[in-house]
Amino acid sequence: MTGQISPLTVVPVALNVEGPAKKIEVEVPFTDHLQNALEHTDRLQKEADQAALNLVSGDLENLHGLMIASEQAQLSLQLTVQVVNKVIQAYQEIYRMQI
Repeated sequence: MTGQISPLTVVPVALNVEGPAKKIEVEVPFTDHLQNALEHTDRLQKEADQAALNLVSGDLENLHGLMIASEQAQLSLQLTVQVVNKVIQAYQEIYRMQI
């Protein structure tokens, strides 16, 4: 099929991993970075939800921990939404390009 864009899994991102005596380049697919970011955001959301449940049940000793967890989860979600918006904008810009 002509004009089809290949999936992101074939776009490697090179990372420099330094060992004790040498420098090694490791290629990590872009989708792995996105997957890790989404998993991190999900984990922060679950931690904030658990802290809120602990507050309601009376098991939470530190209210500051709840506020910090909630803000971290909110900021992470906002960042994720902004990244998704930028990816969509980039896709739309590429789609509009004249070949």
